[in-house]
Amino acid sequence: MQQIITRFAAVVATALLGGCATGFEATYDHDPANDFAAYKTFAWVSEHPMKVGSVERTPSPLLESQIMVTVESVLGAKGYRVVPDVESADFALSFTIGSRDEIKVDSYPSMSAGYAGYGYPSRWGGWGGAYYGYGTETTVRQYTEGMLAIDVFDVEERRPVWHGVASKTISESDRKDSGATVQAAVDAILAGFPPN
Repeated sequence: MQQIITRFAAVVATALLGGCATGFEATYDHDPANDFAAYKTFAWVSEHPMKVGSVERTPSPLLESQIMVTVESVLGAKGYRVVPDVESADFALSFTIGSRDEIKVDSYPSMSAGYAGYGYPSRWGGWGGAYYGYGTETTVRQYTEGMLAIDVFDVEERRPVWHGVASKTISESDRKDSGATVQAAVDAILAGFPPN
């Protein structure tokens, strides 16, 4: 019975944790004094704008162009136009990818059947020898937290003006369908650009 309860609790905990990690969570920061309404064109800071932060696995070199195409598409849908020369653009972009392995330890109460040496004293009739008590079950789960950050620089003033970052627990299906994963990350980040 103990094993069934333990397995059921582990399945429920895994399902709940998996449900929390279905999408990217994005955060943003920007210079409130910057005039984002003046921006019409953009370019990449260099031919290879991808920076690699802390990673547990070496990223695919194909990821850079995949992210660039996705960013250009999303910004194009917002009315911005990509230009080949960074000096003629209103703003420039770079991005950083990263990942790290995490370990999550959860403890939760569980039913544990058994006998305890506690009860009423024998002078009260010896009642209460056996009972069902509560114990604690612990689960340990290892997962990879993936991150994509996009930075926007004002070309004329040559300074950063906007930063967006999205992170999520990366599943095996995320790795297999990298196009959909990149699209979801870029959508989450650029939902905050330009800032309101």
